[in-house]
Amino acid sequence: MNKTARINTIMRYINNRQYFTLKELMEQFNISRSTAIRDLNDIQELGMPLTSSVGRDGGYAVLQNKLLPAVQFNNEELKALFVSFLATMNTQLPYLKNRNTLTEKLMAIASQNQQDDLLTLQELIVFEHTNPANTGLMELVDFAPAMLKTLLNTCLLNRQLEIKLDEKTIKVWIRHIFQRENGWYVDAWNLVNNKFQELYIPDIKEVTPLDYDKSLTDSELKKLIKNAKPSNNITIQFNRKSILRFQQHPHPTEPLQFLDPFQQSAKLECFIDPTDSTRIEDFASWLLFLGTGAKLVSAPVELINAVKTECTTQISQLP
Repeated sequence: MNKTARINTIMRYINNRQYFTLKELMEQFNISRSTAIRDLNDIQELGMPLTSSVGRDGGYAVLQNKLLPAVQFNNEELKALFVSFLATMNTQLPYLKNRNTLTEKLMAIASQNQQDDLLTLQELIVFEHTNPANTGLMELVDFAPAMLKTLLNTCLLNRQLEIKLDEKTIKVWIRHIFQRENGWYVDAWNLVNNKFQELYIPDIKEVTPLDYDKSLTDSELKKLIKNAKPSNNITIQFNRKSILRFQQHPHPTEPLQFLDPFQQSAKLECFIDPTDSTRIEDFASWLLFLGTGAKLVSAPVELINAVKTECTTQISQLP
């Protein structure tokens, strides 16, 4: 990256942060201390006002959105945006209800030659969720549940919510919102029962953020979760083939632990409630999807029986 491009990128980097340090700048852009200082001096000469503080917690702050250069995309950046946008089609993502409007705006900033290139790319590239007969076709499943966007926007205010379901109202802290088998789910910590639970987003009728004076602090939440978290009761070993399948449909909350530097083997340790028959059945189906490269080392007997039942059923249905 040349100096001009680096300075423009640094200006956007620091404008997007309320506070930053010289060390963060050096690590982010892989530059020396003296180069970082010179770049900051150049940025101040361009008219971006920076304030600095000294001491152990010292650093820099910037007055937001002052004299930033206009956003411009080169050919490769425009293609990257367009291809990324195509890759999200038919995946039930939130905030993309007006996808056609967004596409037109993206095309509007492109020149005629760039537009031709983008349309050719759309015809050429077939993603996992693309209709190969018509790469521009949006399936009905592209539309996310109506509650998903509401839930996300509410979480931006406060992740501790009061959620109304069909028959009850619960108070939860939202850890993750994730997609599985074309469905959206919430991984939530029940603030009354002190345990994690999964909620199917279309079942949610209403969400309301808890008042801040009634909300737990981050440290209180972490302590509660740590004290109540059950011990893992499932261990799975993975080879390379099953790792690739895991990456297509990962576990919603637990990451893989790689066992070698080249990431050819791994293991997964997690917990499942043996009394939750729905979760047991879903986990058994997911485990079989991972293939024979995923070896179940230890698991509750309920899960083992569910896997056996699924295998027996599939064998009995063979011609």
